[in-house]
Amino acid sequence: MMRVGVDQLKPGMVVGYPVLSEDGSILLNQGVTLTPLYIRKLKELGFRSIFIETELFREIKLDEPLKLETRQKVQRILHDTVRRLQRGESFAYQDVVKAVEQVLVEIISYEGVMFCLVQMRSCEDSIFTHSVNVAVLSLLIGKALDLSVLQLKKLGLGGLLHDVGKIRFPEGFLKEKSSLDEEEKKIIRMHPVWSREIIQSQPGYDFLASLIALQHHERLDGSGYPYGLLENDIHFLSRICACSDVYDALTVDRPYRKRFSYAEALEYLMGNAGKLFDLQVVTAMVRHIAPYPVGEMVRLTTGEVGVVVKLNEGLPIRPVVRVIRDQSGNTLEKPKDVDLMKELTVGILCLADEDEESFYPQAEVPPIIEGELD
Repeated sequence: MMRVGVDQLKPGMVVGYPVLSEDGSILLNQGVTLTPLYIRKLKELGFRSIFIETELFREIKLDEPLKLETRQKVQRILHDTVRRLQRGESFAYQDVVKAVEQVLVEIISYEGVMFCLVQMRSCEDSIFTHSVNVAVLSLLIGKALDLSVLQLKKLGLGGLLHDVGKIRFPEGFLKEKSSLDEEEKKIIRMHPVWSREIIQSQPGYDFLASLIALQHHERLDGSGYPYGLLENDIHFLSRICACSDVYDALTVDRPYRKRFSYAEALEYLMGNAGKLFDLQVVTAMVRHIAPYPVGEMVRLTTGEVGVVVKLNEGLPIRPVVRVIRDQSGNTLEKPKDVDLMKELTVGILCLADEDEESFYPQAEVPPIIEGELD
């Protein structure tokens, strides 16, 4: 399978990976044949790309650290939690705890050395999938850093509920905005405080989980919020959540920009490691997150375009790429596999746009719009 932009979808294409709604329900299941109606609905819902099955890449399978059924369950619980809070009701805190425990079991048993979360969601899905991704990514990083099971449980709980305070935002707040006035900035900077308050209002709440939610926007140099804490005052688990939060926010499509590639998001974190973000955490991410995961279309330094079909353990930045177009953009009659571990004079230049008319050069990282990492 391979990722294809919704603008390039055509009737008759077959869905390669389930498309989920914000509450975890399946909108389009794997194996469904696309119709004009389905394609139109995907565009209306704000999806920018999905995975499709192709004969040429039939052997490619997405290796997710979390089972689809588990993701659906956790997303459904989080969706129910948020909706209850929005109605001023209490929520089943212990159900959230049990969901995190189930996720943790799968993360601990996951044997992959490299990981990458499937990023395929609506531009409007600003909290549900994001929160699950932050929890999963935080746990994967924590596992790589050899944290204890108890620490991981607290980290996962804090990651899943880190943004729950956003339910107190006014309706329609920040929708498609690219800049913020001072009053809006004040409101945004309150959501970690509100997240802590909501968590601590639950019977039997976990203090460290509430601290993670409170501190996930703090930065080592004191430039974060809500309190402008410096390095030694920010809990290590909060630093993990902060990196996961930023990474996931950058690698999803927005109404005003296309997603960062995984490599670009890692580059942003590396460029700010030791200043904004914890160096140990960022180093773990660089070592374990695949910058060019399977199924992604890339442009090589030769000008050729292909799709990543296999990761090389130990050096994931040099995967095996199945070239499908030559330097002039012509489709190859017989695609060829290029193992970048062996072809040392060839490398990946960038993530190719789905329409292949333009692409993100590695030297020109897409701009971060003020407020989007909040």
